[in-house]
Amino acid sequence: MLGREYTVMPIAIDWSNSVEVGAGPVTFVVEARNLTREAIIQNEVVQGRSDGIDHDYDVLDGGASLHVLGSDDRVEYLRFDCFDNEPHYHYIRAAEGRNIVVRFDNVAEGDPLDWTVSRVRHRLPDMLEHVGAHDLAEHVRKASSDVSRGVDELNALLARAAVASGHP
Repeated sequence: MLGREYTVMPIAIDWSNSVEVGAGPVTFVVEARNLTREAIIQNEVVQGRSDGIDHDYDVLDGGASLHVLGSDDRVEYLRFDCFDNEPHYHYIRAAEGRNIVVRFDNVAEGDPLDWTVSRVRHRLPDMLEHVGAHDLAEHVRKASSDVSRGVDELNALLARAAVASGHP
């Protein structure tokens, strides 16, 4: 199985620390994110459930996050957390109330920011298909020039978000 599945949705986007980039059928949201143990626990409280996440250690991580939303439905389908200590990404199945977290291998893959932009540029439709967003994936394929223009803005925004989070 790819990654680790949770029946708790990811922590909501902090819109006060985010910038939106329209890209045709998808909207990219770049966020300067700080992750703490308390934020994880609060997310579980808000959702009224826990998924057996280990709370016996302190979490202090952060950096740039890239959220991929459908422009029409505003549903988040993918998230890339380019964190300092434990970079990872999420395949989000919002309708099912679950997400799969895949740990990023920075030894094999290099810089998480560069890797993320490359994945969005070259693999976005395939990743959307993986979460069951087949229609959205097809719209992304058909609007590739709009999506590419949005992706072109991501490098600078992700780098600024990493600095703004205090985790450059």
